[in-house]
Amino acid sequence: MPPQDISVTYEMMPAGGFVLSQAKRLDQQPGLGRPFSHLACYFSNVPIVPSDREQPDRGQPETHDFAMATFSALFEHYLEYLTSPGVTLSLVLIVLPVLFGSYADTFSLKSVRSTRVPGCLRLGLKKQSNLEDQYHDEDAASGGKPKVKALFTYPVKSARGVELVASEVQRSGLKYDRMFTFAQLASQAKNAEQKGGAVSEVSHEWDHQWQSITQREIPRLALLETELWLPDPRNKPDIPPHIARGRSRLNPPSEQSRSRSRPRGDTLELERGRKDSGAPEVSSWVANGGCLIIRFPFEPDFNPFGLRTETITLRLPLMPTPQRRESKRYERDELFIRGDAALALNVSNEIDARDLQKLKYFLGVSNPLALFRIDEHRLRSVKSWIPLDAQYDDFKIAFADSFPIGMTGLASIRAIENQLPAESKVKGKLDARRFRANIYTTGIKAFEEDEWKQTAIGRRIGGSTSELFEEDAEYHVACRSTCSSLQNVDPSTGVKDKHEPYETLKRLRKAEKEAEPFVGVQLIPTFHLGIVKVGDEIGAWTVQDDA
Repeated sequence: MPPQDISVTYEMMPAGGFVLSQAKRLDQQPGLGRPFSHLACYFSNVPIVPSDREQPDRGQPETHDFAMATFSALFEHYLEYLTSPGVTLSLVLIVLPVLFGSYADTFSLKSVRSTRVPGCLRLGLKKQSNLEDQYHDEDAASGGKPKVKALFTYPVKSARGVELVASEVQRSGLKYDRMFTFAQLASQAKNAEQKGGAVSEVSHEWDHQWQSITQREIPRLALLETELWLPDPRNKPDIPPHIARGRSRLNPPSEQSRSRSRPRGDTLELERGRKDSGAPEVSSWVANGGCLIIRFPFEPDFNPFGLRTETITLRLPLMPTPQRRESKRYERDELFIRGDAALALNVSNEIDARDLQKLKYFLGVSNPLALFRIDEHRLRSVKSWIPLDAQYDDFKIAFADSFPIGMTGLASIRAIENQLPAESKVKGKLDARRFRANIYTTGIKAFEEDEWKQTAIGRRIGGSTSELFEEDAEYHVACRSTCSSLQNVDPSTGVKDKHEPYETLKRLRKAEKEAEPFVGVQLIPTFHLGIVKVGDEIGAWTVQDDA
């Protein structure tokens, strides 16, 4: 006999148990159907909740038979319910997309993690971040020996950085730092001609300028992941390791070597990249000095269950050969970085047009978007706070705002966090990465770096063709690092807080004559080539020490 849908009525027994007194089929009642039935029962006047202590002992077999019958009835009922066509179709439509989405995400993640660049090794920290314990500020505030806590280079301005164990330091900063930047084309009407103090006519001409974009305007830049892949030196045993790894020449470039850049039609020829023997110079990443990977998630407007989410990966050469530049038709354009004009290389042709449109959508940019690379022969010059004993030296920067290297103490960041309003969402989780420093230090007191005028970190390398030497690498402390609304952007989510920590910074860290608040310091290397590593001790001198 198949299970029946019934309504069950119980009566309390004097001994405290319950017995079944009435059973009625539910499918005979108006408005109720089989999906709402609870139990197909074949029992009458059977104790449902017997009390072993107060009920007469009816023996274990009767209780056991009741439990087995109940379980069997439940199993048969729900099996029949779940195997009905309507329920089965509903489960298929709901469960399968979720399972497929989870599988697709897992497969996509594995695919991303398994990304390899032929002939190259990935540069960067492989284990957990050295800032993992940044919120444990006991050591940072201990006043012990100042040390390098963490190192970051930012290949793309305002995108996520690459954390390093050690880095080469060049005259213009950490190698690969701010080597690329995204820019949007901004337009404004030209000033109309005036006659006798009145405007003669409305101008229909426009000025178009490429302007570098940052997290100040486009917070979602924080979600662009970057990777650096450099030629594997083990594949070139005949080349010294410091050259095979992409190290700079020990001697500064001569004026003769700089003259190798020359315009050629609409393209620009740069210094020739390292040549990979036997490999096409246009397609080989080794021949083009390695690869920069930029990665971001793209979600279209209609994205049910996240099934249409995809990971977009952009690949760009680090040191493009002349053949590569000719093939991709690089152009030199004027680029403005916070009002400072520079000549740079528009390398947007390296990006597929569809991927570039997806990137615009992801970032929320409506104007034309382009990617620029530095032109090593047209680097901007540091224009202020030059060392007194090097007034005639020409200090260069890539796409950084003003100075080659930023350094910030973790104790200073924790001190700012302690002053945040209790109701602030940032309270308790002020990530040091918001300040985008190259060097994070520990072992110094909060804001102690404000008084530094000169510092020594790591080693500088010099020499001639016959010998090499190493000695302390000294940096000029140019000024304190200014802050802006960029610090309001959460580096993990790309979400910009309306107030903090910028409001607190303006309240606590803004001098009367300063336009912006400040945390940390800006450094200028006084050498051409050096090395800095996590754990390096830091020497510092103040004005009083120099006196």
